[in-house]
Amino acid sequence: MSVFKSPGLADQGVNTAALSAWNSSIQDIFDGCGVSPFLVMDPRDIELGQPARGFRWLANPREPRDCLGDELAARLSDQGWSSRAELHNEYLEYTLVMRPDASGRMRPKRFVATTEFMEWWRTMAVFDLDHFLSVVATVSGSFYSCEDLFEASQSEWNLMEVSQRMARFHKRLVGRNHVQPPEHPLNIQHVLFMANKANSLIDLIHTMHLSSFPYLVTSGENRRRARLGEVLDFAYRQDLYCQHAGTRLAKETLDLAFGKGGASPTGRAMAFSDPLVLYIQAFHESDLFAGENNVPLDWVRYARGAPGMPMRLEFGPADDDPWFLDEITLGSGASARPVSGYTLASLIEVGPLITVAAKPRAITRVEFVEIPDVDPARFVCGLPETQRCRQISEFADQCEAEAEGDSTPFRENKN
Repeated sequence: MSVFKSPGLADQGVNTAALSAWNSSIQDIFDGCGVSPFLVMDPRDIELGQPARGFRWLANPREPRDCLGDELAARLSDQGWSSRAELHNEYLEYTLVMRPDASGRMRPKRFVATTEFMEWWRTMAVFDLDHFLSVVATVSGSFYSCEDLFEASQSEWNLMEVSQRMARFHKRLVGRNHVQPPEHPLNIQHVLFMANKANSLIDLIHTMHLSSFPYLVTSGENRRRARLGEVLDFAYRQDLYCQHAGTRLAKETLDLAFGKGGASPTGRAMAFSDPLVLYIQAFHESDLFAGENNVPLDWVRYARGAPGMPMRLEFGPADDDPWFLDEITLGSGASARPVSGYTLASLIEVGPLITVAAKPRAITRVEFVEIPDVDPARFVCGLPETQRCRQISEFADQCEAEAEGDSTPFRENKN
């Protein structure tokens, strides 16, 4: 029997083969991680389970801001596909829909963002093609055939091995990196699912798993809870320290696995809730203004998810509305400043659904994991000499060279 339903309950009509494959992929990831004392796969195994509240974070990419500052981070993050593949690593990816104004100049009209897993869309395509094509048509507003998307007829697709279909899906709709985009523009134009490798289902589970142990540091005769940086250093995941998502996921999980206070150390069991989903937990649109007024409520449209679990956000005026996104401001009056896609992402909070045990239990002696003491000064984000900041600076140089002579801060997505 399947543990998890479709993400966000958005595809309850999907066939049993796809749902079974989805659950098998989750099981395989957990099996590969090994046994954790506090993270379990099935939320039904948690006695008196209740929802956790702290698993949420800001969706704008933190790394370019730390390395290069807010202004350049905003420009870089709004470069379309290249930004998504290189910078959008907070479990939300977005694009800007462009439309011509009265003078014919292309300007940003709408902001479209998603938290949907690539792995779920791949599962639908591989195991329930008809449902996949139906969802594609609903979200994109256009019909695509199997031939259009995968360069194979439906009968040819169904005759392929599962591994062949998965490889074709990646080649045609996912791509490899910012210089090797997918062959078909569907996901580039419509942001159906996240394509950045950091936004994967496996990385989400791995981050939760590595943080779900009671870590101890011994210094002389003293023993203490390990700090976040020490845990990530021990797990060779220092990259997570400078991301909104990585730090929040790891910190909240560590706090559950090794509770603070009390004479006897305790931890609480946890699991991804059913459905296993990353959803948009908040969008602070009240901070946005069109002139002196708050933006209209109908400019905020959620999709792809049951009530309380939206995975897709479209923000902005309709095509026949005279307003454009570059006229919208964050705040009003003297403090108002124009928004960018990056600004809008900074107003979004995303996160998974997590179930935790109502009561903690004592941590047994064999469950503690002792790790080395690490100097906190080692963990500083945004230093120009670090590998990631150098990588982002090189990306910035490439983008600036490509955009030379183009004064608009937005990259073009005409669809």
